[in-house]
Amino acid sequence: MTTTMAADELTTEAPARLMETEIEPLDIPAELRADSLVALVHNAMLRNPEKEALRWKLPRSRRMAGGPAEDEPVAWTSTSYRETWDWITQVAMGLKHLGIRDGDRVCIMSRTRPAWLAADLGALSLGAVTCPIYPSVEPEQAAFVINNVGARLIFVENLQQAAKVEQVRADCPTLEHVVVIDDRGRLPAGAISFDDIFDLATVDPGEIREWTTTWKGYGRDKVATIVHTSGTTAQPKGVVLTHGNILHNFEAGIQAVDFNENDLFLSFLPLSHMTERAAGQIVPLGRGCTIAYAEPAIERLAANMAEVRPTVMVAVPRLYERLYARVLATVEAGPPLRQRIFEWALGLGRAKYANHLDGRPDSAWLRLQLAVADRLVFHRIKERTGGRVRYFVSGGAPLSQEIGAFFYAMGMLILEGYGLTETAPLLSINRPSDFKFGTVGKPVAETQVRIDPSSGEILARGPQVMQGYLNEPEETARVIDPEGWFHTGDIGELDPIGRIVITDRLKNIIVLANGKNVAPAPMEIALLTSKYIAQAVVLGDNEPYTGVLIAPDFEQIEAWAAANGITEMPPGQLIEERGVQKLIEGEVRGKLDGFAIYERPRRVALLPRLLSEEEGELTPSLKVKTRVVVKTWADKVAHLFGEDDKE
Repeated sequence: MTTTMAADELTTEAPARLMETEIEPLDIPAELRADSLVALVHNAMLRNPEKEALRWKLPRSRRMAGGPAEDEPVAWTSTSYRETWDWITQVAMGLKHLGIRDGDRVCIMSRTRPAWLAADLGALSLGAVTCPIYPSVEPEQAAFVINNVGARLIFVENLQQAAKVEQVRADCPTLEHVVVIDDRGRLPAGAISFDDIFDLATVDPGEIREWTTTWKGYGRDKVATIVHTSGTTAQPKGVVLTHGNILHNFEAGIQAVDFNENDLFLSFLPLSHMTERAAGQIVPLGRGCTIAYAEPAIERLAANMAEVRPTVMVAVPRLYERLYARVLATVEAGPPLRQRIFEWALGLGRAKYANHLDGRPDSAWLRLQLAVADRLVFHRIKERTGGRVRYFVSGGAPLSQEIGAFFYAMGMLILEGYGLTETAPLLSINRPSDFKFGTVGKPVAETQVRIDPSSGEILARGPQVMQGYLNEPEETARVIDPEGWFHTGDIGELDPIGRIVITDRLKNIIVLANGKNVAPAPMEIALLTSKYIAQAVVLGDNEPYTGVLIAPDFEQIEAWAAANGITEMPPGQLIEERGVQKLIEGEVRGKLDGFAIYERPRRVALLPRLLSEEEGELTPSLKVKTRVVVKTWADKVAHLFGEDDKE
């Protein structure tokens, strides 16, 4: 792997590179166009009302499952598009009778589940603006969002979330209603259940007709949602997005990727994040697909994949990295013959990928060998995902080329995309017919990308760019220039045919004491291909060299330790073992061998646990908060850059 270019290096070679993309026109069937998100879903219902829309396996509300609430998850159940639209209608009518009107702000603080969708679309149909809150946030963070948007009502998932709101409700003067989705237990004073919303709903035909006429009049420029950024460096900002911003994600997305009505999406990422909300909810609903909701416990995801057998799944690179590491660990633990067969099969996959890049068809001999490899090796791995996956859609962070090629060898294509909350979020994606691992594809339809020649920053312009940050005109003007270019804060370049290659975040670039610039992300991505490394944070700003904090994959480390005669011990003690330290140091040297000498970390410090959202070290979208990590692990950082040179 060769090192990526830092910002100052981009400038010197810029004239030889493509610096701005052409604009691809949007061309999708008229029946898939709509003027609002509400109309988009309604149109899908009209096209195929009896088609399965939603499938889930969650504790049930009596109204959203057609029966009494259950204490435990039940067998998979589902609803049609017509039934789903009826839920949306009833939620809208219930909210209307609570006094929710056009322009009101409605928060949703819940894990991904069907009620999230009904609350979102029901509120939008009244002209309200939905404002998601990650369910993992602390009460004070929830209060910040509620007050920043001036919310009148909040949907919360359960009594635990309701208790958070109760702690800060006195500090939220605009908040009038708390609606608890899963209401098993005693509700806080003044709160109502989700079922109460249905009880408030009117069945008056005249009122339904008036409501229908109203939402049919909404245009693409109407504000739909305010989504707060994850806040890796400062207080989160409220991103104002219109129906048109999000509709463009749907339209450009289905033009780029051939999703169809037979696809089944497995949804498990938080709907509070725009990637899942757009790609995992709006795209499948607008296209007429089926959405299956994974159970809340992440430990159940593997079982849910096998049960649901999805054809499409939206995920972050962390999922693919862990699947990759687990497969390699299983193979390496097997007999030599099995290892050789696996390497042979991967070699065939690499040959297939090389043919794709060169535009050559696979030979009959290669196709025959791949069929044998599938029967001997790949089908067992694919069965863990249900055996039907056409596309994995990856976003949120860069993905290793090695991992992309690994899944492609097995016939499962990872389509890496790129975007930000501020672009609703889609800017670019690899197409099934034109993909290259290590890139995030060409800009989608009606979207133009430019590389700033002085800094290497990626600039974007198109219908998906936000209206601005709520109540922050100066910050809005800072990121959207007078020509309409949105300054992403990411550094990158364009390949000769216009695919985007992400180097790093502009704010993440490390400037060494000698003035050299280092992009940490490519090294961190390379390190995560080691089965022994779960997380990596490269540091070194204003230091003479770089260092890296490593959170090991303790399951793999413990297995290695047992095989090498190291007795069972807790993680904090295990990382002190010199054998373990030498193992990780060797992995770091091997994985970063192709990087420039000045970029490679001189020292490694092992952490006794994984970085976590609960400790404030990760955002809800699993991005590392470097400033928090440096503060929390100050002793480890001091080891990286101490006076005594232990090399």
